[in-house]
Amino acid sequence: MYLNANVKRPGLALACSWLCLVLFQASVNISHAAEPRIAVIYPVVKKPYSTVFEQIIAGIAAEAKTGISQYGLEGMDEEQGAVIQEWLLGQKSDAIVVLGRRGIEAARNLELSIPSVFGGVLYVSNTMLDNAVGISLTPGPKQLFSQLKQLSPRTKRIFVVYNPARYQWLIDLAKPAAAALGITLVTKVAEGLRDSARIHRDILKQAKRRTDSVWLLQDSSIMGSNTILPMILKESWNKKLIVFSSNPSDVPRGILFSFYADNKALGRNLAKLALDQLNPRQQSSAFILPLPNALSAVNLRTAGHLGLHIPFEEQRKFGLVFPRK
Repeated sequence: MYLNANVKRPGLALACSWLCLVLFQASVNISHAAEPRIAVIYPVVKKPYSTVFEQIIAGIAAEAKTGISQYGLEGMDEEQGAVIQEWLLGQKSDAIVVLGRRGIEAARNLELSIPSVFGGVLYVSNTMLDNAVGISLTPGPKQLFSQLKQLSPRTKRIFVVYNPARYQWLIDLAKPAAAALGITLVTKVAEGLRDSARIHRDILKQAKRRTDSVWLLQDSSIMGSNTILPMILKESWNKKLIVFSSNPSDVPRGILFSFYADNKALGRNLAKLALDQLNPRQQSSAFILPLPNALSAVNLRTAGHLGLHIPFEEQRKFGLVFPRK
């Protein structure tokens, strides 16, 4: 028996169309099922601090392909770990982002079988979270030094005092960043506030006004805001020495410039990092990364005192300008 190819077979055509529709729907369902889901654990805090976490979470949600799950930490007790663990199992998440010091403390007590990413903190010991990676609120040395070079092209040397337990990872990034710009980075280790004060006094005495600068880290163990910072501000002002900081709150007080987080952009980057951990080829080899896409702040009064001219068009590129008008 032979079949005539020209004969129309409506039943067969209908069956084929139905089969194609089923296969298409199945592929759509599979693709949706394959989209990774992100869980977010964050501390519940009062305003205005809560706004920071709200913006970070909004950024995570914007970057994630599917909806995110959120768990707000009111506090920490022995029973809450079990509650969070049960919540995570129910969410069937593929990766987790933990925010703030409290979020990290909660995550370290969990038995996690999924990649974890942390953010919303300045630094973390690599013993706090196993197999985790995160983004610090500390701006990257490359961005800081590039801004310095733009404002003061003659700068050849940067002094910095640091606590290795908290910022060795940052200094390791700072050395090649400085060298790439033709700058010598002079690092000094401090063992507390008294040691830090002595080292900073010595630096301020030997630093040269036109070619040297001082970089301050945001670290309460070596930077006393009521003792060391006022001394640095006074001496650097008298000597007309450039001082810049990783702490944006130093800028209104007289430090030349700093950088601060674009919280929503930080959330996007945390989501990207979390999703990258699901792909062995894209996993980060670093435990902690500096703040990307940071916004800048500048003190124009300090710049004028130092003899640095910042054109109006350049001023508009800063996120925050002090003194406020």
